[in-house]
Amino acid sequence: MVWMRPANVPYPSVWHTFRAKDVDSDQMVNYVVQDLPEERFEEAIDHMLNIFIYDEPMCEAKKLAEDPVSVQEIRDVWRELVQHRVALICFREGSDEIAGINMTYVSDKDDKKDYTCNGDRWRDVLDAVMYFSDRSNVFERYQVDQYLAAMGLSVVPKYRGRGLATEILRARIPLCKAVGLKVTSTVFTAIGSQIPAGKVGFEDNYVMSYEELVKVDPRFEFPGIPGKYCKSMSLKVE
Repeated sequence: MVWMRPANVPYPSVWHTFRAKDVDSDQMVNYVVQDLPEERFEEAIDHMLNIFIYDEPMCEAKKLAEDPVSVQEIRDVWRELVQHRVALICFREGSDEIAGINMTYVSDKDDKKDYTCNGDRWRDVLDAVMYFSDRSNVFERYQVDQYLAAMGLSVVPKYRGRGLATEILRARIPLCKAVGLKVTSTVFTAIGSQIPAGKVGFEDNYVMSYEELVKVDPRFEFPGIPGKYCKSMSLKVE
């Protein structure tokens, strides 16, 4: 069964507003987190390919951006996920410049798991992420058939240090409530997303050091990776 956004939930909707420092001064301004509009799908995917895959620890360690096959495959994955119409975009109020993106989507218990990768680097990254996801047992742990998942959280470099990652993650709560999802869960590979997730209330489901991870499968070696741990974390939405 393919998850469908409820027809009675307006799209795109604004889910969260907050105040933080402006991009070029200490002045406090308003920021908005809302549904990623359909007309900005490709722009958001380009953002992820131009920024996220160079920043995300596993992708960076595997030099995924240097493998055209892997790049095309991850582009195709994001093109499919945004069709769920629950991906999030953050920007300054009054501006349409992307400040942050969260490629959120709905994971369904009945989804077919027959996806195959041709790009070795993307396959290694995806298999490592799925290793954590599978062991967190979200469907069984929280007794749900669907949950809000994500395949990438990214903040534009000039907007970093303003707490945007925390607020983008916080926006998942009203989104989940509106579309009827009781849990949101993600494999966070970097300390820069693990700390914000903890601030919002995400709990650890499965944690392993990258040092131990390579013992599971030699393909899960990520040379020079800056973080110590990878974490699958979830938040119950009451």
